Amino acid sequence: MAKLPEAKPVKFPETWTRWPMERRYLSIDWIKENIPKTHELDMSLGFVERLRNCTFRYNPTVSRGTTFHMMTALLNMMSNRWEFNVQKVDEWFEISTSHPYYQSITKQKHELVREVKEGLAHVDRAISDVELLAHDARRYREILTYFKEKDEHSLKAMFIDLVDVNLPEGVSLRSIAPRWPTIIADFMILTDEDDTVEKIQKKIKVSKAEAVVLTTKVKLYKKWKDFFGREVKDRYRRILERLYGRIRSIEEYRNWLRPLIRRVQMMREVDDSTLMMHMNFPAGAGMPFSIQHMEWWAWNKLEGLEPTEIHRAPKEIYEAKGTRALERPTVRKHEREKVVPRFRVEPYDDVVKKFIPEIEKLHGIKITKEMILEARRRLYEKGSPGTEWYVIIEIPCLVESWRTPAGIEIEDTDFNLLSSIFVTHNILLLRIIEMIAEEYKLDYYIDELLGKKVVGPDGLIHEIDDLLREEFPELYPKEEKELEPKGFAKFISDVKSSFRSTMRRILRAINYTFGLRLQLFKLGPYDPVRSERLFLTYMRPYIREIFVPKIWAFMLKNLGGV
Repeated sequence: MAKLPEAKPVKFPETWTRWPMERRYLSIDWIKENIPKTHELDMSLGFVERLRNCTFRYNPTVSRGTTFHMMTALLNMMSNRWEFNVQKVDEWFEISTSHPYYQSITKQKHELVREVKEGLAHVDRAISDVELLAHDARRYREILTYFKEKDEHSLKAMFIDLVDVNLPEGVSLRSIAPRWPTIIADFMILTDEDDTVEKIQKKIKVSKAEAVVLTTKVKLYKKWKDFFGREVKDRYRRILERLYGRIRSIEEYRNWLRPLIRRVQMMREVDDSTLMMHMNFPAGAGMPFSIQHMEWWAWNKLEGLEPTEIHRAPKEIYEAKGTRALERPTVRKHEREKVVPRFRVEPYDDVVKKFIPEIEKLHGIKITKEMILEARRRLYEKGSPGTEWYVIIEIPCLVESWRTPAGIEIEDTDFNLLSSIFVTHNILLLRIIEMIAEEYKLDYYIDELLGKKVVGPDGLIHEIDDLLREEFPELYPKEEKELEPKGFAKFISDVKSSFRSTMRRILRAINYTFGLRLQLFKLGPYDPVRSERLFLTYMRPYIREIFVPKIWAFMLKNLGGV
């Protein structure tokens, strides 16, 4: 009888999970591999390193509700006592049809969908009201401009076309014109002081009969102008009140819709195409179960040097158009520099610019200058302008809950992978930009439902104006232009960029061919050979003083051993 081949143990990778997880953010390992470097240990342009002692998979099985109680307490302690900046970056859950809460949750989902539809209808009606009110406001603003500039010609034209024309036949100027062909032109010449027959005859040399008619028209025009001016001012004020009120209501509707749409997106129903038929599910398909995935990022600064030298932000940030807060005429150049935070080493560098197209492709939105300004502001306020080194703790949590036939409710929690990552502040800025992109993505989704934004041929969400400029560039010229260096400054910038990239490629080829670590000069602002000093200065104190005695001890105490 032939022997069966010996079964070899299957070793799953560290990032293996039994559930298919969608990729929401750039992988930190992929970022590390694609940072420009001359050799494998070069980190002068940016540093990313997972702590091996603080990166692992933790898979406890506990009673139902234990994980949520522990995570709530842990996150509160990290943000309030241990000075971490904690933010939830992803969340969704699924529930099987055999679960006792399935009916109530699906009913809640359908109610949320109905509320979202009603909210979108309210927003659509509010937008229609805004368009009508804006049209009226433009018209009344134009009329008030006539009064402001004392444009008697335009006001008299309105009087003739809108008021005098409605008078009976033989009384209006247009009906009298066959008798006196120049009467309308004569009326346009007269002023408010020409309100007597003698003054009119003396000024324009007409007959007494025509002068009497013109005197009557001038007096009527003066009374109409006073009355009409007061009414226009009052109505313009009321229209502006309603207009700004409706604009504000649109923003409020958007804020009310945001949590509803987020909750609808989080709710998933298990069917044949998702998880019910997944071969690795531990229980049978008829057993009631639910799955919830959450992920948090917690980051904190590592004490560094004091900001003895703080550099200005790049001009392309605070001088480029498209930043609403800085493009007002009242904000001068030196004031813009004060508004934009400064760092000892500028985090928005070439490495961040290199990864921004990947963020746009992954999240499906265009990264604007406003997003970059907001990311720098968060990094400045929650970090330190003199600190270049940070730690990011990624906490992905997958909770699988099911009830056994005996009535026991079990909760299997999978932290895969619980990671502590040391990064330079340009990589942290990249992470913050991704968080902001996800925040904007929900707003863009609402605008897409309302028709204000559309998905372009490149797969990114664009404004309607952008597509109109591409289709009719002559009719929709692009007013805002990005600030680019010109002349000699552009020549110097191109030479420096090409020289650095060329030298980087040459040194990289030499190092990888001969196994060297050759580096003629430092390519970036960070220490290129600081791995040992970084471990002694930051990593070991973090492991001994923060992660092991605080975070890991708290999780073991509440969830038990691995």
